[in-house]
Amino acid sequence: MKTRSSILLTSLIVLFLALTAQARPVRVIMLDFSDETGGRADSALTGALNATAFTAKGPYFLQQSLLTSPEFTLIDRRDFVRQIEALQPRDGSDPVADTFFATRERRTPLSPTFFNAARSLKGDALIRGSLLALSTSKQKINQGGHQAEFTTLNLRVMLQALDTVDGGVIALEEGKASRKFRQTSNVQTEIGEDDLLDLYQQAIAAAVPGIEKQLTGRLNSGGSVKIWISTSADPAMIELDGILLGSSPVEGVEVLQGDHTLTVTRPGYETITKKLMLDSSMKITVPMISNQLTAEERKEALSNMNLRLWKIN
Repeated sequence: MKTRSSILLTSLIVLFLALTAQARPVRVIMLDFSDETGGRADSALTGALNATAFTAKGPYFLQQSLLTSPEFTLIDRRDFVRQIEALQPRDGSDPVADTFFATRERRTPLSPTFFNAARSLKGDALIRGSLLALSTSKQKINQGGHQAEFTTLNLRVMLQALDTVDGGVIALEEGKASRKFRQTSNVQTEIGEDDLLDLYQQAIAAAVPGIEKQLTGRLNSGGSVKIWISTSADPAMIELDGILLGSSPVEGVEVLQGDHTLTVTRPGYETITKKLMLDSSMKITVPMISNQLTAEERKEALSNMNLRLWKIN
């Protein structure tokens, strides 16, 4: 017979496993940092700072901060770039695109979207940053007849997390760091690059917990489902809320619960646009209607057209 303590221990283990199974790490891809300072800095304190080169070091410090948290899994930026290149659609330049753009017209490259690449790598969010400010504030103090000037260097950054489905901002956080210097007529301080980089790292680290809380709360709130989409005339181009998911059949794409707009296109067929309410994972089959039908045939087909939906528990 099991003792009460062993039963309690077993229950705690089961509860722990259940909780850890639900709270999976957030899969993120880091984008570049932008310089929003206008390239201005106090040259007397920071020297000849190259603001563009300085800002570009942001992703490295962000990666350091995210790697220390078990709540995040980082997707290699090189894999992301390769996926963008792999998804580069060209009219008639590859077998997949030929299916959709079978025409004798002049064929030109189409612009890819990095959201498609992020979803294909099963990314939950794209994170980008901005260097908002690198400025100084000064305070002059009379100390026993001697003038002393205290200069404070302030650095402020912003992190944004973008939804890989619709590109919307789903998390936003600022971080800042500062350092004070005493300047006198005898001592004039010019800080080096290492000191500036330390401030940059501190500001980014200050913003990460807020981003982490927002993203993990959103992801682990049970607010996402998966969809499988096929059509009666595969392959066709599938868009959800204006974002290209790829060619049908689309399998196991993770999206947020709620209202969505599904658009299906294929040359020679009517464009299908339908509103969907997704509250569970679902398989969807879209009947396609040829545009070669007569007006009466088209009217009848459209009036009888319904998506075929199967919920998946």
